[in-house]
Amino acid sequence: MEQSINTKRERNTFTKRIGQTTYVVRYHFNEDAKENMQEKINRMLKQEARRG
Repeated sequence: MEQSINTKRERNTFTKRIGQTTYVVRYHFNEDAKENMQEKINRMLKQEARRG
């Protein structure tokens, strides 16, 4: 059964196709955050590396 996917671009949403699967990603962020997205990603990567 074929599914139709709404390709309408919404704010804070993007789609990513990997192989035969299309992912619709919705994201949000805290307007009052103390770190920007790059800082957050770096912090998360460092934490993950420490676990390894």
